Amino acid sequence: MDKSKVQDIFNSTAVRDVEIEILNTQYEMEKRRYSSEACEQVIKTLLETRRTLLNHMFVMDEQSKQLLSDFNEALKAQMIEMRQKAITLFESTIASNVPASFDLKAKCFLGYEYSKIHPVQTIRAKKMWAVMNETLDDYMPLYWDGAWAFDMEYRNGKMGHIPSENEMLYLDDNLDNWNDELDLEMTKDMHLIHPFHNLYSHMEFSIFDLLWVRDFNIEINIEADYDTYSTDSHGDDLDWGKCDYYD
Repeated sequence: MDKSKVQDIFNSTAVRDVEIEILNTQYEMEKRRYSSEACEQVIKTLLETRRTLLNHMFVMDEQSKQLLSDFNEALKAQMIEMRQKAITLFESTIASNVPASFDLKAKCFLGYEYSKIHPVQTIRAKKMWAVMNETLDDYMPLYWDGAWAFDMEYRNGKMGHIPSENEMLYLDDNLDNWNDELDLEMTKDMHLIHPFHNLYSHMEFSIFDLLWVRDFNIEINIEADYDTYSTDSHGDDLDWGKCDYYD
């Protein structure tokens, strides 16, 4: 994709005005040191408008297809690596005499740092990335778990389901292609993964925000719960239908 064309798109009046309005709203909240539901809703609505504008300006050609393929492969590689590290941590936690029950959750986020290979390297673009990548606020509720997340659980000596690579990538053990909202003919051989679809179809990232991303942030968290009393105990048997607490 020609660098100057991408720059022209981001310099178009419509995109520029929407982005400046988003950043001005963020600036006002930063200046006053408080956020309001009204301001947050303005930013959320404008992010949706920005995404629609940019996606309407996108044209799939061989260059953009290659960029999309590179992003898809980079995200796929990180998802596979995240799964492997999560399983290693999961199994080592079991081997370390862990309490009876625990949960592991692994999340893959787009890198917090703005892509150095993106054709647009302005302060406006970098600040927009900060607005979208959750470093300032949760303007994309569906992005709280990143591009995609998966859980594993251990209960009373039993290991829960561990998703296979394909199940994690395609939501099925079979190879798939999540290209339903793109040029179907041009992308028919790309095997786009579900985490890409999740970002592109269900969040406020435009295609122009994703094509040049090659770095990611991985979070793997374990939460363990256990009791210090007999597991046969379920607490006191209290009848809440009685008013019997007056001494």
